[in-house]
Amino acid sequence: MFDLVQKNKTAVQLLLGLVSLGLVVGFGLSSYTAMESGPNWLAKVGGKSITEADIDAATRGQAISDDQKPEVLRSLIRRQLMLNQATDLRLTPSAAQLREVISTIPAFQDNGQFSPARYQEMLAASQKTPASFQQEVSSDLAARQLVLPFVQGSISSRTSLDHLIALMTEKREVAVAVLKPQDYLSQVSVSDAEVKQYYDQHQADLKAPEMVKVEYVVLSKAQLAEQQTVSDEEVQKYFDAHKADLAKEEREASHILIQAPKTAAPAEREAAKAKAEALLKEVKANPSRFAELAKANSQDPGSKDKGGDLGWNARGAMVKPFDDTVFSLKAGEISNVVETDFGYHIIKLDAVRTKALADLKPEIVEKLKTDKAQSAYQAQADKFNEVVYQQADSLKPAADQFKLQVQQSGWVTRKGAQDAVLNNPKLSDAIFGDDVLNKKHNSEAVEVSPGTLVSARVIEHKAAEVPPLATVAPDIQNRLKNDKAAKLVAADGAKKLAALQKGENVNVAWDAQTKEVSRVNGDPSISRDRLTAIFAPQANKLPAYVGGDDPVQGGYVLYKVNKVLPAQAISPEMRQQIARSVDGVYGDAALNNYLNSLEKGAKIEVRATKPKDPQ
Repeated sequence: MFDLVQKNKTAVQLLLGLVSLGLVVGFGLSSYTAMESGPNWLAKVGGKSITEADIDAATRGQAISDDQKPEVLRSLIRRQLMLNQATDLRLTPSAAQLREVISTIPAFQDNGQFSPARYQEMLAASQKTPASFQQEVSSDLAARQLVLPFVQGSISSRTSLDHLIALMTEKREVAVAVLKPQDYLSQVSVSDAEVKQYYDQHQADLKAPEMVKVEYVVLSKAQLAEQQTVSDEEVQKYFDAHKADLAKEEREASHILIQAPKTAAPAEREAAKAKAEALLKEVKANPSRFAELAKANSQDPGSKDKGGDLGWNARGAMVKPFDDTVFSLKAGEISNVVETDFGYHIIKLDAVRTKALADLKPEIVEKLKTDKAQSAYQAQADKFNEVVYQQADSLKPAADQFKLQVQQSGWVTRKGAQDAVLNNPKLSDAIFGDDVLNKKHNSEAVEVSPGTLVSARVIEHKAAEVPPLATVAPDIQNRLKNDKAAKLVAADGAKKLAALQKGENVNVAWDAQTKEVSRVNGDPSISRDRLTAIFAPQANKLPAYVGGDDPVQGGYVLYKVNKVLPAQAISPEMRQQIARSVDGVYGDAALNNYLNSLEKGAKIEVRATKPKDPQ
């Protein structure tokens, strides 16, 4: 009986404090109601009680909502039903079987062997006694004996699997016609009275937000860096101090890769190695053909078309066996076959170089400027904030002192600005605060991003207001026209669809290019419901027509299902994956039906206590 457990150790490896089945959870109990008083049990199953402590143990002490508690309780009820059934069927493991299973739990092992001392230590740490823990394991194993036949015993028939795969891989050729609202605009008109009515009824929607225009100055590390100067002596000094890091040796290499992942079967790796050895002989016989052979044989998509060229790399940039080989070769030398986790490589070292000061000078200059700017920024940030605060009536003093440009914005609302540097919530709060908006003072210096300070002052203000009718009338008219056109296109589309489905001749501009759609991959422009409708007609009843509102372009879309395309062949691996998924669904359904039958035949009482008052 327990052979099944031994063959499915991943299903029975138990962690301290988490000895649970993870049974069907999520059905809820509509009868779960809070009660002011009563016994401390929540449910009784065949005389066995389930308490708040059991729920705490099942959820590992995590807080759950009142809505979640019935789901957990339902799971525990089902678990107890199975434990009761397992006891009735005498599935409880013997003491010897229990010891054997517990001894295989990694948490209790030392150097791969069961350790009594570690067992006692781990149980003590989790506040469990050997007796209580063994009872949990015994119950868990007994219940699993009941569950595993359902989980593993469902096997879909070949016929049903073939039918499912055929449905999944079947495609349908459809022609598409989109009725666009703009094509119906000429059929609609909007009166001045309608525009006025919309204006009167949508004052809140039409109201323009409060807006300001500001002038502002920016103090940033980037600007300060541009102002810094660096001498040749400073560059030379930095180069000398950091030469080991800056002027690392780099090597340019090419390779031919015959792929054989580390997880591949031994026979596959041996075959790949043999192929690499054969190629090595060709390369050694005529090194000038290396690039040619790489293009023809290498299985590295990133370098194959470049003749295997990997470009320049410093030590440590590649996996270790490859890296070690590259840095052991001389320029022009070709390695033997090198094995890595990716497969087998033949490596050719093309060139060796180290960067000179002239190559690194622009990089060093930029680095030194940035370092100087960092120091300058830290020194000037406090002074900048002090100037814009003390001389709050103008930004010019700060601009002059720190050599900054006073810039002017477009309209800014509380939700944002066109000037990216002004899109900062803290700065927005400052601009629309009383001190800046009404008293016309400079804002504080706000760090809008790391290393960037901004101070702003309001130069123009517009209160929130509803624009005059004359200003917004053209927009309202366009909106109403589009709304009417959308209704027209929906009505016309539905009328055309009904006529097509009756077999009537309808003037529809179908796209010249048809498309193929499948149940599996679908089409982003086709909703799931509409895709189902496209696959609903039988092959002998085509063409068929489907349609509805177009969520992409806002019009109406029609589909003409022309023909059914044959089911596509799939790989054996994909077939096995689908079979496992189907078997899992059948197994879950069988187990659920079994648990339902246990519930119907058992005496179950449910009584919930009132949730604890929050402390």
